[in-house]
Amino acid sequence: MQTMHYMLYKITDILLYHDMDFFSKHIEKIRSFIERKKQNGSVSELSFDQNLTWPEGNNRNIVLAPDMAVELGNPRDTSTSFFLWTDDPDKVRNGQITIVGPELKKCQGKSLPFGKIVLVSGRDFNEDNSYERYREMESLRYELNLKGYMLRAASQYKREWSRISNEALDKGLSFAVLGSALMKQLYAFEYIEAVEVIFITSSRDDVFEMWSVNEEISRIIGAMNKMMQELSFDCDSCDFTDVCSEVSDLRHMRDSMMKKV
Repeated sequence: MQTMHYMLYKITDILLYHDMDFFSKHIEKIRSFIERKKQNGSVSELSFDQNLTWPEGNNRNIVLAPDMAVELGNPRDTSTSFFLWTDDPDKVRNGQITIVGPELKKCQGKSLPFGKIVLVSGRDFNEDNSYERYREMESLRYELNLKGYMLRAASQYKREWSRISNEALDKGLSFAVLGSALMKQLYAFEYIEAVEVIFITSSRDDVFEMWSVNEEISRIIGAMNKMMQELSFDCDSCDFTDVCSEVSDLRHMRDSMMKKV
């Protein structure tokens, strides 16, 4: 029988179970996008490699323009980067690294549009810990320390801009290395059971399509932030009323927190 993960609510003396999943429709949009890209042969799939290693960098991994082999996500080329989580393991293809577009070794001297999507399945996500766990996972993108890989800018919430040095590309830095390194970091969290990473380098239009998905996700996370950080539960004055009306788990989160304040 398929294992299900649930949140537990106690109302008077009755126990109710509720399947927690903020992002089901967004995961479906991502799957549909990848399937369409497969039809024109622009998708390759790799697997997580525990033994694939790369030396750590130093001095903030600065890659200057003369030393740059590939640039990913320059603002003029468009970029998007986001995490999604679910407590349904069947929605995440554990250990899979999907590349939509060319691999790094085929992009010497180019500046490419860039998308990075990380899907995570974990256990025991609930109203109390989902937002904090998200912040833990999100912070990892700033901590990836690989020699010859510079995260040039990630200050904008939905974007990621990076550079790869000539030396690193010559020595084999690839999306397999980047994806496996990120997966290793995420697997270290005891509550994470499955991780999937998707990279997009195919076109501005493809990245922008996923940027639009990210816009929807950002609204959900923004609503979480308003509740968790501002302790604001006044629906009449909230900018996220439309989001909560569509995502039932946000309403459950709000109701649970209101009982605690």
